[in-house]
Amino acid sequence: MSDDNSLGHEAPTTEAYPAARVKIEPIVRRDLTIETLSRLAKLIGGLKPGARLPTERELCQMLGVGRSTLREVIRTLDFLGVVQVRQGSGTYVAGADDGGVEKLLAVGLALERCSVGEIVEVRRILEEQAARLAALHRTEGELAHMEEVVARMKASAREPAQAASLDLEFHILVARASHNGVLAHLLAGFRPLLELWIQRAVRQPEVIEEIVTEHAAVLRAIADQNPDAARARMFLHLTEAAARLYQTLGKDHSTASYLPALLGSSPGPDGST
Repeated sequence: MSDDNSLGHEAPTTEAYPAARVKIEPIVRRDLTIETLSRLAKLIGGLKPGARLPTERELCQMLGVGRSTLREVIRTLDFLGVVQVRQGSGTYVAGADDGGVEKLLAVGLALERCSVGEIVEVRRILEEQAARLAALHRTEGELAHMEEVVARMKASAREPAQAASLDLEFHILVARASHNGVLAHLLAGFRPLLELWIQRAVRQPEVIEEIVTEHAAVLRAIADQNPDAARARMFLHLTEAAARLYQTLGKDHSTASYLPALLGSSPGPDGST
């Protein structure tokens, strides 16, 4: 029996079919977990903060997935702060003040292996604008809250951990007084990392007193509704704050080393949890 060539037919080659030389990725089914996450996110988006989600059994029926897939998605959403799982009670939609966005930003910065210098530089840009906007838009209630935090920090000069928390609380309040929600969330995203750093860099009572003096200067400008002065004083304060951090941590220190502490799984480089 003769083969194809003997009958006058040439065997097909890749030259005869140019498309055969093009690499084509195989078609794969969309990941079930991602699909479940997407659909559940749509459901959550239609609920108010504090609302209770349907039971696990009901969600499995609604989404057409098994319990293991649903539980994986719920764990992811719980970690991100989108929902809160309360043992024996159920799963609830998290509120805007539950810190999900901020935690996600902090973890993202750690995974990106940003340097201390990069964080400080961006923080300075954002906080200068926050102080300027706060001077324009702050309310009397917001001003009173900032004054209270400055006073409490002054009284905590010999309690470094408490002072570090109040230090960052003042900056968060300034950002909120800007009445720009995006700006406030971005700055709050720096808080977990900055709190770890400040606890290392700020331990002496005299240093805490210097910070209180710098905060008070920013606060006076905000109280006077002087945006230019508020921005300038925030710049001076953050310049001093950067010098304190660089002296302790170094400008090129990576955020990646703090990922375990941010996730709560182990101490950070300074032994903090």
